[in-house]
Amino acid sequence: MLAPLGLEADRYFLYVSRLEPENHPLEVRQAFEQVVTPMKLALIGDAPYAQDYIRQVRDTTDPRIVMPGAIYGAGYRQLGSHCFAYIHATDVGGTHPALIEAMGRGALVLYRNTPENAEVTGDAGIPFEPGELAAALRHSLAMPESDRDRLRDAAMARVRAHYSWDAVTTAYEKLLKGLVRRDA
Repeated sequence: MLAPLGLEADRYFLYVSRLEPENHPLEVRQAFEQVVTPMKLALIGDAPYAQDYIRQVRDTTDPRIVMPGAIYGAGYRQLGSHCFAYIHATDVGGTHPALIEAMGRGALVLYRNTPENAEVTGDAGIPFEPGELAAALRHSLAMPESDRDRLRDAAMARVRAHYSWDAVTTAYEKLLKGLVRRDA
């Protein structure tokens, strides 16, 4: 999947989401265009609506930006497993599966600093405020590899501890047992 898109392992930032305003793909593209790097940006996603907005997102002449549309299954997993960093720019919703998947694969995660995203990521990612993504991208590139590796390891550990099937079922069991005790 990487070669047909002109991507090389560990040489691209990955963004995956529906291409709609609350997910900020236009902001991601524009921020990346401000960063001097040979890395690429893979903007993965589409939407069956918001065609005018999607045209704005796709309106770039930057050859480093790849926008193949939606990719699912093995191709999606391969893209997520080999990126330099994953960008999570949404500001609505709760616990996003794509964020957890990226963390579980050991991606370096840059995330929009919302309460929901911060709760999922904890101290295992690089937060950014609106309008500050370009600075976060530069920061991720300038970090020592050991710091990036520490964040990647922390992301995987956080997913194991809080979002694995065992962790989730244990939490539900504890919740349900507590409810039963209150009703007794």
